[in-house]
Amino acid sequence: MTRTAAPPEFYRSPEQITMGSVVFDKDADMVAVVRTVKGLMIGLERPTGLAWEVAYGRLRPGTERETRQLQALAKLQRARMRGMS
Repeated sequence: MTRTAAPPEFYRSPEQITMGSVVFDKDADMVAVVRTVKGLMIGLERPTGLAWEVAYGRLRPGTERETRQLQALAKLQRARMRGMS
């Protein structure tokens, strides 16, 4: 039987969040990259260009698996954009 690590805990303050880090948004049920930190609100973006803001308390650090998932999505999006040229 394989064990999966429990997801990290949610952030306790916005100072813990750094721009460019991978996070999981509980409300949107999606992994994203931090683009801005404005007080208590955190600006997020996905490789598809989808962007939104969420309160820091709804975020937790992304796991290794979620980071790989986001990288795969970025690769797919680049391939899609090349196909549109």
